[in-house]
Amino acid sequence: MKVKITDVAKECGVSIATVSHVINGTRYVSPETTQKVQDAIRKLGYQPDIGARNFKKGRKGLIALLVPDISTSRSATIFKQLDEVLSAAGFHLIVANTNRDPEKEREQLKILCSGVVDGVVLFTACKRFSQLSPAIPRDFPLVFIDTPLNDILYPSLLISSYTALYQGVEDLIRQGHTRIGYICDQVDLAYSAERLDAYRTAIRDFGLDLGEELVVYSDRKTHGAHVCAKELMEKGCTAIAVSNNQSATDAMKYLSGARLQLGRDVELLGFSGNDWYEYRTESIARVSQPVKEMARMAGQQLLEQIEAGVPAQPRTTVLHSSYIPKHKKEDA
Repeated sequence: MKVKITDVAKECGVSIATVSHVINGTRYVSPETTQKVQDAIRKLGYQPDIGARNFKKGRKGLIALLVPDISTSRSATIFKQLDEVLSAAGFHLIVANTNRDPEKEREQLKILCSGVVDGVVLFTACKRFSQLSPAIPRDFPLVFIDTPLNDILYPSLLISSYTALYQGVEDLIRQGHTRIGYICDQVDLAYSAERLDAYRTAIRDFGLDLGEELVVYSDRKTHGAHVCAKELMEKGCTAIAVSNNQSATDAMKYLSGARLQLGRDVELLGFSGNDWYEYRTESIARVSQPVKEMARMAGQQLLEQIEAGVPAQPRTTVLHSSYIPKHKKEDA
């Protein structure tokens, strides 16, 4: 038979209310009694009924993650880390794909915020908060990740890779490379624009007159990074920097297929990500992004809003990527 809270209370000789306070942290209980209750829980194998607890608090026990592209390794990393944080607090995580469509994103938000879930973590494709605000009740728990928006009324977590990418390009220049190509992601994305600016600034600061000749733009549907890498090699590049992990892996696949050896024929400045470890990462310089940390912080901040039950205050937290030089292993 399933162990009940009454069994725990009987085992340690306290009231049901005391056991509940220990489990939920809703009132002070002496250390001695707390230990006694916890020992009884372990001994009997008691599992709190999270569903009943959520029902009593008017919760669904669900959190939604909205992402612009569910197929990327970045989205997978964010989902995994969020799920670990939220499941430990008794919530289930669901994911929705917006396909970078602002209208679809607004419609999904309207549905989710109408009582379907208890909170949302949002990687938005919108450029302004005003595009989203009509779909979000003011007191609804929500955290934005990865996209800076003006006049945002909620907590926002961002990753800056500017300094790390600048350092990587600087390192290539100091190694003697004067023709450093750059594979840029969609330039309308904020993070992509920041990284392109870091590349351009480093090139300019060190007096390399490259103009825009060696900047090529990838399109994941029609003009992938492998095509860009081929184009840059034909232009005589001895080094290539990229704007994201997918471009790094695609460029490496092209170079391998073309029998061009990293470190001999060309150097690559890449980005770390989930699928990066298919390759010998210790031989590639790279930008390491704190995506796991961002996702876990987003989960914790969302839980704080849900528990507090009051509108969140706007605050922006910026996490910074690190530059990992060639031959230096990255911490797991």
